[in-house]
Amino acid sequence: MRLVRQGDSHEHALDQITRCYSQRLLEAGRRHCRSLAEAEDAVQDTLLVASEHLEELRHDASLEGWLVRVVASACRRIGRGRKNDSAVHDADVELPATDDPEDDAARRELLALLDRTLLELSAADRSILLLAELEGFSAAEIGAELGMTEGAVRTRLSRLRARAVERLKKSEQGL
Repeated sequence: MRLVRQGDSHEHALDQITRCYSQRLLEAGRRHCRSLAEAEDAVQDTLLVASEHLEELRHDASLEGWLVRVVASACRRIGRGRKNDSAVHDADVELPATDDPEDDAARRELLALLDRTLLELSAADRSILLLAELEGFSAAEIGAELGMTEGAVRTRLSRLRARAVERLKKSEQGL
């Protein structure tokens, strides 16, 4: 931001943003998109948006927070209409191995359950949950991003968390 405000070229500023934030944006994309390819597309979309609208960012706004929100929006946009397309889901996620095969199996089972639980949610609900739990956004920030009131976000987030806990309990009981 400082570079753009100082009159530096957009290309140089975009290059600096890419160098500083590309890994963080890809991580955010992986959490919000259904595949690595979609996450990479979302990051590219985000960098294009940044190049076009960087000067419009408020002086007190967080560049990183803005970029992560743009990635999340790009993932939602990319994912529309592909909710039930099994070809876009990553089924083979590699987890670091431990010394205990039972622990490894339990972790893989939990990851698969969490993945299925997230995929059952609507795109908006998935975004609310991921922005809150993984990105650490406040209800006000999520509401601003998704065009909802802070109270509506809190209510939906509470219900989403309860649904996830219930789903995990049912799985634990073998139901």
